[in-house]
Amino acid sequence: SHAGKRQGVLPLRSCSVRKKIKMSEEQTVSLVDVLEEDEELEEEASAVLAGSDSDHCSYPQGYVKRQALYACNTCTPQGSEAAGICLACSYTCHEGHDLFELYTKRNFRCDCGNGKFSGLQCKLHPEKDDVNSLNKYSHNFFGVYCTCRRPYPDPDDQVEDEMIQCVVCEDWLHGRVSLTMDR
Repeated sequence: SHAGKRQGVLPLRSCSVRKKIKMSEEQTVSLVDVLEEDEELEEEASAVLAGSDSDHCSYPQGYVKRQALYACNTCTPQGSEAAGICLACSYTCHEGHDLFELYTKRNFRCDCGNGKFSGLQCKLHPEKDDVNSLNKYSHNFFGVYCTCRRPYPDPDDQVEDEMIQCVVCEDWLHGRVSLTMDR
């Protein structure tokens, strides 16, 4: 488990494992049903983590085609330069920090310990360039989302809503905002 506070955890869909209980002879669950549900959960995890490695920094792989990313509010708070870290660095180098979960991003190279982090060296891959010039950053790296640039969940918004990630810009939009944009 990851000790630390994760903000802005954006639900793609609720994926919880439900306990299967045999209540009567009419309500049984077959092994095929269990295996199908397990397969669905694995597919959802793969979509979210995009094959990210939890033990090794992704930096040596260059600009990874698609990987799970996090932003560390402890190390790079709003007002500093935006930076993104890979799954492994979120566990090893930023344990106990205030992290924003960004889900997957394309063509990104891990920034952990580079010139954007004063005094922090990556424990998994310390030799890094000062800047990854091809990385693209947005307001999401500071825990604000959508065109309204508000946090998620938004403490000032009483309407329950889901967030949807745009496949083009990779920003997260409120479900009700994206519905009005389609019209």
